[in-house]
Amino acid sequence: MTFIVTLVALLIERFFDWSHLRQWRWYTAYLQFVGNKLPGQPAYLVLGIAIAILLAVIALINFLLSDVLFGFVQLLFHLFIVLYALGPQNLWADTYTCINSMKKEDERTAKNKLTTSFGMPDDRYSQSLQRYLLNNIFIEANRRVFAVIFWYALLGPLGALLYRLLNLSSTTLPDEASAAVSHDARVVESLLDWVPARILTFVFALGGHFVQVFSIWLRKVGQGLASNESLLTESGFAAIGFEQEDKIPDDGSAERQAISLLDRVFIIILVIIAAGVLMA
Repeated sequence: MTFIVTLVALLIERFFDWSHLRQWRWYTAYLQFVGNKLPGQPAYLVLGIAIAILLAVIALINFLLSDVLFGFVQLLFHLFIVLYALGPQNLWADTYTCINSMKKEDERTAKNKLTTSFGMPDDRYSQSLQRYLLNNIFIEANRRVFAVIFWYALLGPLGALLYRLLNLSSTTLPDEASAAVSHDARVVESLLDWVPARILTFVFALGGHFVQVFSIWLRKVGQGLASNESLLTESGFAAIGFEQEDKIPDDGSAERQAISLLDRVFIIILVIIAAGVLMA
């Protein structure tokens, strides 16, 4: 089941943009509701209770569906949860939208697209738009896709949902009262990112320039949680043949190389999952 769900989910995510169907506004309201019901309680307790309730509901539904139509309905349920947990915005669609906006040489439009798609800061951002986009392709490949797949493969639909709920808790809470919840969620999200980031960057080496990527991987693999993003960006750059200090072409070619790398990487990951299923 894990391989089938992962294969179908990746194919749908790669070739179709269904981001508009992944609505998570309800979760922000739900988390604030739980917080209001637990006034004065530590942020980690509010976050833990809110997520535990949702995971319990998913676990119950998963159990009840286990024997329906020989498990076929359960497979569809797993697929629904994984697809809903990906993103929330489609990585490939966002990347191509940003590439096209930068090719029009309209810096203001390009910045707006990068802000909408990848959360680019305001004019204080000092790097080139191309570099910012390229960095975030590699970071978001883990955050939007691979980490969800990893935790699904390990813990089933509960793992996929757990990762996305923590990610949303760390980034989308609007008011200052939720700052502590966001902080605690970011810490746990970084913990959940640590292993997937290291696996993904190792596969970067298999799908790109192996020697260059592997040397970076060996140097940074044992570092702490703060190194997750730098490991992803440095390994991603090396995998497509760039150094961090290299000038990024403004024709979108580097970004397209990054997308091609991700396509190869996810094919390799599918092969690894299939091999694991056959050996189990």
